[in-house]
Formats: sequence, structure tokens, C-alpha cells
Amino acid sequence: MISHIEIVVSVVGSVILIHRRQSAQLVPSSWRDLWREWEVRGLILLSLTAQIVLVSLGNRRRYIAKPWIRGIVWFFYLLADSVATMAIGILSDDIGEVYWKVNRNRRSLNYELTAFWAPFLLLHLGGMDTITAYSLEDNELWLRHFFNVIAQAGMTTYILLMSWTMSSRLSPLFIVVFFVGLMKYCERVWSLFLASERRFRDSIPQIPTSESEIDEAEVPSVPEATEIRLAHSFFKMVKRLFADLVLVSQDRDESRKIFEGNKLGPNKALKVIEIELGLMYDVMYTKAIVIYSYWGVTIRIIGSFLILGVLVIISLDNALVGKNSSKIELAITLVLLVVALLLDLCAFGELLFSDQTAYWLIKHKKIGMLRNINRIRPMIPTNWVRKRKRWSETVEQFSLLSFCFARKKKPLFCLRILKLLRIEEVAEILWYKSITPPDPIYLDRDEDLPKQIFKEIKSVRSWAENNGKGKDLKSLYGRRGGLALERHDCYDLQWSVEMEFEQSVLVWHLATEIWYQLDAVMKTNPDCISPYFSDHDIGKRMSRYMLYLLVKHPNMLPVGMGQIKFRDLYSDLGDLIETFISKPFKNVTETEASEKLRTMVNDENMYVGEGDMSNFVIFQGCKLASQLEKLGGQKWDIIVHVWMEILGHAASQCKGRQHAQQLRRGGEYLTHLWLLMAHLGLTDNSQTPS
Repeated sequence: MISHIEIVVSVVGSVILIHRRQSAQLVPSSWRDLWREWEVRGLILLSLTAQIVLVSLGNRRRYIAKPWIRGIVWFFYLLADSVATMAIGILSDDIGEVYWKVNRNRRSLNYELTAFWAPFLLLHLGGMDTITAYSLEDNELWLRHFFNVIAQAGMTTYILLMSWTMSSRLSPLFIVVFFVGLMKYCERVWSLFLASERRFRDSIPQIPTSESEIDEAEVPSVPEATEIRLAHSFFKMVKRLFADLVLVSQDRDESRKIFEGNKLGPNKALKVIEIELGLMYDVMYTKAIVIYSYWGVTIRIIGSFLILGVLVIISLDNALVGKNSSKIELAITLVLLVVALLLDLCAFGELLFSDQTAYWLIKHKKIGMLRNINRIRPMIPTNWVRKRKRWSETVEQFSLLSFCFARKKKPLFCLRILKLLRIEEVAEILWYKSITPPDPIYLDRDEDLPKQIFKEIKSVRSWAENNGKGKDLKSLYGRRGGLALERHDCYDLQWSVEMEFEQSVLVWHLATEIWYQLDAVMKTNPDCISPYFSDHDIGKRMSRYMLYLLVKHPNMLPVGMGQIKFRDLYSDLGDLIETFISKPFKNVTETEASEKLRTMVNDENMYVGEGDMSNFVIFQGCKLASQLEKLGGQKWDIIVHVWMEILGHAASQCKGRQHAQQLRRGGEYLTHLWLLMAHLGLTDNSQTPS
């Protein structure tokens, strides 16, 4: 889609270049003069605005999982290249015409300043360090950007030749900025090339080294130092996982030894995974792979000083700041230079406070310098720097029952029009999110879920060892909840996990929602307090997270909404509740509906065959809820263990590329679970070296 939009923009730009003078005759001459005067100026300022937005928001999408930030970044990412390319084309056309028609000795200083903007556009095409690719697909377009470097550098050189005079003060400065811009653009192309799928896989050694590279040394009084060292030590293993390459048993065993040890613990283990995923985001979507090197740092220092030198020379040049030059052209030139320096300063700040810099300082025993950097960190307003926030730290939730009630009580207007456009399901989900209170889990405030999952992964393997069961991934998580039911001797519930994956998720979700609503009332009663209620919220959270993935990110799951249309499911569920409860829907509570659904399985008219898939799933969910009632207080322990097994199965079956796609959307907890399981030795991507 992105490439199509860029093609359209390029075609529009070409049409403007070819026909703008002919079409200009259709408008008054005063308007034509105004457009002529501000055409290039406007494009330059628009290109500059795009760079400011990208440097401000490009890195924030790693920890802000909101559609608005993705929309803004997507728009300005496309706009930046298109506007800069169009501006260089128009500028070359204008400069060529002026300098061929006007006597060389009478050339205006304003045109020299205008020509001087061309290398800044090349600098803008080089992009910001914080975003080289909007999505993984952009990395595959590195060859197109390579040819674009040649084309735009050629156009900029043409502008230089047309504007060159021996007496010009700007021509030497033009060459300086041109050099900086060309280096930036080449860095971008090289970063895209290194992050492309084929090159990324080829860059990983097929046979990992047999020598251990794990660094467990403690660094006193430096926050997260141990986690940063471990994350970098394991990063080669993580890259192999994202490339879907096999791991040798040595990597797997060393990782498992550390993650299962008492020294690390759940909080530190999850922090290591956060850092690893942050490093992977940098490789896939930024210039990190280039800039975190002696070459990258050297080029940045040289480039910043060159731009600063150009700014000083122009500011002190009396001929440029005098009456011979236009104040507007001069102001735009100075703004371009000042903003270029500020953007370099922002890039330096990103570099200074990054995990890569922290690791380099730790590795080279420069702990004092690292402590000084950490003292400055709280003063920086950006969450990524101040709080070291590396991802959204949220686990999104979606409740089928709550969605049905929201849809029935506050229906979406213009539904018929949306149906004609075939976007009613997406619109209703967005409408549901807007009219219901947000209910995500914030892991920085609530650590129960990650701790419980970490504990469960370790305990299930211990149980398998003690009972003579298989300890590999397929044995522990391949049954999608079957092992959890076996551990609790619930063989009569095995049917619920032997269905198709999406059916099983929906059936267990509906049963979990029913009992969550019913037990929520009992939980508030002091006389009904039970130790089993500790699993009440955890079971609900995992259930709602799995439904969120099934609805919003089905490509991350083994099977998406294949035979079942989600819209049919929530429509049928709402209609069913309305049919079986003899009072207006607006007066019905979710608890009343849950009680009716629990007993609905005993209704003779309720049974439906597998041909009516949505009603069949609803019936099976009610049936499961009825069977869970027989387990008493133990049911929540079973529900939690089944959901953990389903989550583990889903995480292990998702491909590395799908996990990488989610990093630009704030990250998914499923990705963290996938890496945690891999570190604990639960992965299909492993083999014993011959």
C-alpha cells in the first residue's frame, strides 16, 4: 500500500513539473506570482516539519500502543520522502531556467540561497536515526532507495553546477552540506539493506560459536547493569529466533540455566527480555546497526561540526545578512541550519541514553561515566529516557460479553451504510473501545500476571519430570490445555481443547466470562471469601487477552477466525441473551446474562449442530461453564492453568517475523512470553550439534 501511495505522489509531482506553467494561466497573475514565490519555500518548510515530527514521534511508537501515533508517523514517513523528492525536482527546474536565461553576472543572491537549500533536502531524505522503516516491508525496498540516492545526488549536483560562481560565498558551503546529506542518505540505505529479511538471515552465522559469551558479572550501584549485560550476551540467540533459525543446544542450555536460577528471578528475567526486544526494534526499524559503531559516531561528530561551521559563517557574512538578500530566504536558510543542529543534538541524546551505550561503558569499565549519565536521566522529559520505557507495558483486553452489551445498549449509528462498505465489524469494535472504559493491564503497576506465568512455566516442567512426561515444547504446550486438565484429573473436559484452536479459545473465553461475572458478586461478599479467588482476576485477564489477539491480531495465532465470523458470533450471542431473558435488554446486567447462559445448556431448544458454527460455539461455551460448576472453588485454578497452556502454545507457534511486526506497535506480551519460553528451553528452534 505504501509503495502505491508513493507512486501516486511521484506521478502527481511529475504532472506539476510538466504542466504547472500551462495550468497557471487559469488563475490570476497575482496568485501565480504568490505561488511561484512560495512554492519551493513551502515545500522546504513542509519537509522540515516532517523531520521534526518523525524525530519526535518515530521512537515513541515503540512504547505507545495507540493508533493515533501510528497514523501520524505513517503519514509523515510517506510525506517526508515525497516532499523532499518533489522539492529537489522543482528546485532544479527553477534554477536551470533562471541561470540559463539570466546573465551570469546579474544573478540574484536570493537564487543562490534557494539553490543552497538543495543539499538540506538530501539531508532530509537521509531520514532520522530513530526511524528508517515504518514496517518490515520498507526494509525490502532498500534497492529502490539506493537508486534514489544516485538520482537525487545527481539532481543536487546539477543544482550546484548551475548555481556555481567563482565569486559565490555559498558554493563551498553547498559542498559541505551536500557531503553531510549524502552520508546520511547512504546510512539510511545501508540500514535498510542490513535489516532486509534475506540479509538479516545471512548475517547470522549458520554454526554458532561453541564458546560461551554469557556475561553474568554484577555491576554494583548501577541500575539494570546485569540485565543489560545478559541481554547483549543473549542477543545473537534472539536474532536466530527472530530469523526462525535453529539454536544449538549449548545456547539453549546456558540460557535455561540462568533463567531457571534463583539469582535472576521473574522481574529481572522479564527486564532482560525487554532489553532484548528493544535491541531488536533498533535493528529492524532504526539506524542503530550503523550508528552504534566507530564509523557512525565519527560521521555524526564531523557532520554536526560541519553544520555548525556553516551556520557560523553564514551568520557572520555581511553580504548575506545585508540588504542584498531577501530576509525570508535568509531566515529559512538559518532555520534549516539551526534545526539540523537541534536534530543532531536529539540524535546524540538518543545515542547517549541508549542501552547500547550503557553496555559499551560497562564493557569498558567506565562505570563512573555511566553513573553520571544515569544522574541526568531523570531530567529528560521523554519516558523512553527518563523511565527507560522500552515497550507499552500493557496487556490489552477484549470481552465478548461486554462487547455484546455495549453493542446492544449503545448501537452504532449509520450501521447500514457501514454494512454496504463492509467495514461494520471494524467500526463496531472501535465504537466499543470508545464507549467502554479502557481495561488494559499495566504491567508497571500490576506484576501478578508475569510472575504467575513465569512460575507456571517452571512448575509445569517440574511436574512433567516427576511424572515421567515429556519435557519438550510439544509435550508441555502442544495439547493447548490438555496437559493442565490431565494434571487436575479433569478428563471429562478434554473435549474443550480438542476442537479447532479458535473454537477452543472462544469456548473457554465464554465459560471464563460467565464465571467471572458470577463469582465477582460472591467475591464482594465477606462470607464467601475463598482462597481460590486469587486466580479469579488472572484467569479473566488471560482469557480477555487471548480474545483480543484472536480479534485484532489473528495472524499471530496458529489459526485465525477461519470458519467463525466474529460478527456473527457477537450478534448471535446478543440475540440469544435477549431471547431467553424476559425483560428489556437495557435493564439486563452482565451477571444476569451470565447466570442465564450457565443454565441455558439444560434448555431442550438450545442444542445446535456444528453447521451453525457461531451458535455451536456459544452452546459449547455454556456447556463448559456448566461442567466447571461441578469443580467448585477449584475451577479457577484449572481455568488459569488451561489459559497459561493456551497462551504458551500460541506464543510458540507464532513466527519470528510476526513478533517483529508488533515491536513497532508498542509490542505484544505474547512476544515477551515467546522469548521467555525460549530462554527456558521451550522452543522448536533447537538442535544438538553434530
